[in-house]
Amino acid sequence: MDLYLRRVDLVDRNLVFGVSRLFEIMGSGQPNSEELIVKAEYFLPLEPTEENLRQIQTRFTQILREEGYITDDAPLPYVTLDRTMEFVKIPPEPKKSRWDKLKEKVGPGGSDDIRERLADTQKYLSGLERIADDIPFRFVFRFKTFHGDEVEGYDLFVEVTPALLQKSRQLRLSENYSYNTDNIVDRNKRELQRILGRLELEPIQGPYTEAETLDTRLSETTIEQLEEHPYGQTALKYINEGDQSLRRGLLHAALSCYIQGIEWTILYYKIQQDDEDLVEEQQNGEIGPVYFSDLTEELEEDTPASQKTISKLSNFNQVERRWMAHHKSGELQRQDVENVRSTLLRLSDELF
Repeated sequence: MDLYLRRVDLVDRNLVFGVSRLFEIMGSGQPNSEELIVKAEYFLPLEPTEENLRQIQTRFTQILREEGYITDDAPLPYVTLDRTMEFVKIPPEPKKSRWDKLKEKVGPGGSDDIRERLADTQKYLSGLERIADDIPFRFVFRFKTFHGDEVEGYDLFVEVTPALLQKSRQLRLSENYSYNTDNIVDRNKRELQRILGRLELEPIQGPYTEAETLDTRLSETTIEQLEEHPYGQTALKYINEGDQSLRRGLLHAALSCYIQGIEWTILYYKIQQDDEDLVEEQQNGEIGPVYFSDLTEELEEDTPASQKTISKLSNFNQVERRWMAHHKSGELQRQDVENVRSTLLRLSDELF
């Protein structure tokens, strides 16, 4: 559904806070995924073809296997590629008793099959217990085709789950189990950058955790400029409400707020730069309804915003319309919402 420009008093606040009472902040001694899962975004500037993606995924598979990980998502000939790849750390072999060693010597085979070890619950859990807490246990790579006006390729979203979090999910950790969150996150960030550095890839966002993401704020200079005008104040209000919704897991509500934050940011920029108030012109009947696409096009001609930001906004309006704004059904992932939020913050800092 297209986005109509509205004044703040017409905003349906129930969209953001109507079901917030269903969500409570949980506190316990168990490891927190928002504090531990490391994320990053990369961009691969190449022609988005099936063959190119196959080559990339094949290289990823090769490198992760060399690093001691296994996957069921390796690209296969003549098979349509998945856009998501998951790799898990191969647990160390369980300690062998004298009887096990004797059977290996006199029995057939004698080699340890990795997949058989993973399928054996007892062996798997024993191996998981012996993995250091700060070792990355799982890597998830999600490839998303990107088509911009002047650049195209693949957005690559990465998630890294440390062994500690996997242990807390599958092993019974003692209530007194001690660990250092900062050290674990730091190790996983460094490992992510090291491994993808083998592909000469540099992140365009992150590495970060979800807890750190919401700590990312606009610069003080940008906030001061936005606070000087009602439209800028409205943009800030939507950013704050979007953050509150994101913390509660209300993805569609958060997305709606961030998209409207983009709208009001551009509206304020038009007033500041061109002395043109599109909301007032629409209310006076001088122009028709103004949509998100109209506002993003306003920035394409003469703007301090980067080409990457402009391309992101254009992509929001085209490829990703299925989950934008007030569309409350269909698949929506948290990383999609975080992507819109980071674009909004970057756009605001670039314009002001």
